[in-house]
Amino acid sequence: MPTRPPSRCAACRQPRTAGGRCGCRRSSQRQAAATRAEWSWVYADPRWPLLRDQVLSEEPLCRARCGSPPAVVDHIRPHRGDELLAFDRTNLQAMCKPCHDGKTAHETGFAGAGAKRLSAARVTLVCGPPCSGKTTYVRERAAAGDLVVDWDALAQALGSPHPHAHPRALVPFIAEARDAVIARLERRHDVASVWIIATAPRASDRAWLAPDGARVVLLATEEDECVRRARRDERPAGTIEAVETWWRTYRADQSNAPPR
Repeated sequence: MPTRPPSRCAACRQPRTAGGRCGCRRSSQRQAAATRAEWSWVYADPRWPLLRDQVLSEEPLCRARCGSPPAVVDHIRPHRGDELLAFDRTNLQAMCKPCHDGKTAHETGFAGAGAKRLSAARVTLVCGPPCSGKTTYVRERAAAGDLVVDWDALAQALGSPHPHAHPRALVPFIAEARDAVIARLERRHDVASVWIIATAPRASDRAWLAPDGARVVLLATEEDECVRRARRDERPAGTIEAVETWWRTYRADQSNAPPR
């Protein structure tokens, strides 16, 4: 009776065992664990608990905007044992554990189906303060069939009764829906152009939202003009404060940015 030839592992192309397993993935996981162990000195360093407490006290909500209180301090750019990156306050952000675990899986390539596969889509992140004209900018440039990731549009699709003021209970779901769409860009698709609309006052926010190779358009419309538009359009209470907060955060981030 003919027997079925042994299959090969899609990753290493070596024949699988009789049980259909391959040792390459287990080996790569052991190697990754050993590498992480080499970096663990950072978290035993006496500077780390002080820096961790500082970040958690300064940032009361998860920086992934899920609305949850943070429990983990994340390195925006993985430090991989680099002392400067490990203890740089501007490279740190507070996150809840689920969001942090998802970011780590995305960075290490263990999210979804193995290694990341970046598509050839043109991705543009359009950011700026409320009332800066982000939605208008995209509407005037997006073509039919382009993918538009807009916080306010997602909020309304998920049940928000207002185009700009969304119930707080919906915020975690809006954030997860947005992040899921952005993560989906890492897998194969047929979308030619992608537009992501966000406030993103910090450079780290923009780096988190924009996939590798994305174009970033920063609409830094003057604060007074944004306030004028908010009053003209009768935006919800809190919009003017949000404009002021955006500019305060943006200016602080600019002043803390390392020299180029």
